[in-house]
Amino acid sequence: MKKIVAFLLFALIVFGSAFSVSFAVSEPGSYFTSSSTPTSSATLKFSKKLGNGYMASPTTPVVVGNTLIVASGKKLYKLDAQTGEELKSAVLSGSLGFGVATPLYADGKIFVQLDGGKIQAFDYKTMKSLWLYTDPLGGQSLSPITYDGGYIYTGFWNGEDENANFVSLSVKDEQPKKETEAKKARWKYTVKGGFYWAGATVTEGFVVVGTDDGTKGESGNSKILALKKSNGKLASYLKTKGDIRSSVTFDESQKAFFASSKAGFVYRFKLRETDGKLYYLSSFKAAGNVTSSPVSFRGRLYFACRDGKKGKFVVLDSSSMKKIYDCEMLGYSQSTALVCTKFDDKVYVYMTYNEKPGGITVFEDGENQKTAKKTELFKPAGEMSQYCISSVTAGSDGTIYYKNDSGYVFALYQNPSLLVRLINSVLRTLLNLLSGVLK
Repeated sequence: MKKIVAFLLFALIVFGSAFSVSFAVSEPGSYFTSSSTPTSSATLKFSKKLGNGYMASPTTPVVVGNTLIVASGKKLYKLDAQTGEELKSAVLSGSLGFGVATPLYADGKIFVQLDGGKIQAFDYKTMKSLWLYTDPLGGQSLSPITYDGGYIYTGFWNGEDENANFVSLSVKDEQPKKETEAKKARWKYTVKGGFYWAGATVTEGFVVVGTDDGTKGESGNSKILALKKSNGKLASYLKTKGDIRSSVTFDESQKAFFASSKAGFVYRFKLRETDGKLYYLSSFKAAGNVTSSPVSFRGRLYFACRDGKKGKFVVLDSSSMKKIYDCEMLGYSQSTALVCTKFDDKVYVYMTYNEKPGGITVFEDGENQKTAKKTELFKPAGEMSQYCISSVTAGSDGTIYYKNDSGYVFALYQNPSLLVRLINSVLRTLLNLLSGVLK
């Protein structure tokens, strides 16, 4: 009898895999997932309210092991990734502002961006503060942090025509007995206009990042910079049009970089690693503003743009930069695509949109596909309905996470098939009956 019960428990675990534990590590710059994410319908695993309104919205959650890292108000939270239960928290040394910047996990540490040009580091296990960087020019901390080889890279923004710094910081805790020691920058690079949503890609010897145009408006001349990784000195730059309000992304298969601008341009370019020389390849002019970072996979480039009062999802050939197709969205998306690469013949691309109800749209795409296939995967209702600029992240069990301006953090998983649900139901019934017999 005990063997039968053990077998039933094993079968329930196998068929109930939607409830497995996540062991992924996700961070800004992680544009891909190979897990079994929801593709046609999604069930709300949990929702947790951590803020009120867009001015006190939580950050986009980050998956670390079987936990979620998210900041809200003046607190940093470690949550159970399966239930949303609070496991630990820490007090921040400042305000998050609008909760736009996502925390970064790297090297066993969590890095949180605070208003006033501040970066605070925490130990992931203990949640104790390690150090605090305060930039001398201050500013909003809006640009995603990039980690590479023991250093982080990020920029600040003081206004469209004001100076602000891009910095490199060592992640090392030089004074372990002090929790908010004043961290010094390894180097700083100052730009008029600063860095707004401008994340960097780091190569063997250089940091590649875009800037604002230094003028009020969105159609002035901006730059994409190649800075020497060791000292922050300018190696070369490309002239671009409009504020670069995206991360610079990289496609290893093409050895090509991509970036987008608020003036509606999407750029493709390369870097000569021997001397840091950037050279322009081609561009695409979208219908309106582009503030989502373009993501390239299997020869296709995915991003979103504004189109009048609405938005569009756009797919380009990432070599020729010619449009393959586009598709209207429920609103203008300022998120960056999460691409599910699990399948050989197709991908699923997840994006949010900055309009109510602030849900998730998933697009199915294949090698020769010429028209859009989309599904409104999740639409928050009631008080959970609100605008959204958050991107989507995923755990290794396929659960996807995001937040919107309602202050809720959401966890969603794939609805089990009817067959799996029936098998689960029968197994649970049999298990209950056998448990009663054994008592």
